[in-house]
Amino acid sequence: MTLGFAALAVAPFIGIAAAQASPAHHGAPQTVYVATKANSRSADRGCSTASFTSINKAIDAVADGGTVIVCGGTYREDVAVNKTVKIEGRDNATIDATKLINGFLVTANHVTISGFTVKNATGEGILVKNAKNATIEHNTVTSNDQGVALVNPVSTDYEFCQPTNGAKNDCGENIHLLGATDALVSNNVVIDGAGGILLTDETGPTSHNVISNNTVGNNHTACGVVLAGHNPAAAPGGKPAPKVAGVFNNTVVGNNIFANGLQGGGGAGVQMATGAPGGAVYNNTVTRNMINANGHAGVAVHSHAPGQDLNGNVVTSNQIGTNNSNGDLAFPVQDKETTGVFVGSAGPLTITVKNNLIGPDHFGAFLVGPITANGIHDNVFTSDDVDVSVN
Repeated sequence: MTLGFAALAVAPFIGIAAAQASPAHHGAPQTVYVATKANSRSADRGCSTASFTSINKAIDAVADGGTVIVCGGTYREDVAVNKTVKIEGRDNATIDATKLINGFLVTANHVTISGFTVKNATGEGILVKNAKNATIEHNTVTSNDQGVALVNPVSTDYEFCQPTNGAKNDCGENIHLLGATDALVSNNVVIDGAGGILLTDETGPTSHNVISNNTVGNNHTACGVVLAGHNPAAAPGGKPAPKVAGVFNNTVVGNNIFANGLQGGGGAGVQMATGAPGGAVYNNTVTRNMINANGHAGVAVHSHAPGQDLNGNVVTSNQIGTNNSNGDLAFPVQDKETTGVFVGSAGPLTITVKNNLIGPDHFGAFLVGPITANGIHDNVFTSDDVDVSVN
């Protein structure tokens, strides 16, 4: 009995000693705050006690999967998002990327960026590159693409600002999904750049993204929303290689797209296009958008060479007003009149265009090349001089 009592009496003290010798490890915080005036010794429990003045340093410090709350004010950073994190702007938090390449560069999966004004980047305001499941929502992305600004452009060697085949480039537009999949770009105001929202595949497939409920307007020289196949490995010989590249299975839905591409060479409201042989932009859906007063057609599809794949795209249930004020001169048969939907192809192309409200325009739909346009006569043409022009 005595030995048993001693063992029981000693055991608690052994446990306490062990605990004191091995203190618990404290991991990275789940939530951190950024303010224009902060103190690294602060409690970091709100905007008034923020520990960080740099968004980049806050991202480095927060736990993977954590939240960075950015308080009101202006931050002059090119924010590199290289871990899974939610970045939330409050009280008019602004990224001023003057003479910086991007406002945000997202290279990690499952990133959310919300609540910011992002402006003045030389290239893209927000670039999502080779990442999955990004959410870009409730931001104002404006006045980016300064490398090709119409007045006092910023000198830069950034690749997306360099001319392509002698033509002026767009610096990646205000928002750019590059090799991105399963992203949601929603409820943003995207204005006053070279172009609005761009999806491309130079670095890999860009697919299954949703572009929804955005206001995309007054982007000067390019389109409102562009799905562009830039990778010749996407469809070698016209046969899709979806594991390699291509822009496919994306949805553009419920956006207000207006007054884009009114300067320079002009731009469409929504454009699906590829230039090089082997390019591929297919099986995308453009639906329930309001598209008005753009420099080229409300919806334009351009396939410029044989051996491309622009098949299976669907344009349905949109309200497409008066567009193509600049005229589309990209094909031998030029469209110099106002036009709702333009489809031009150098090779056979199958598309569905149906149940849209189109007009008033000179041409409701203008087709150039060997086009099969399913449902083309199932649209409502309102005050169009010519409902469908086949060329």
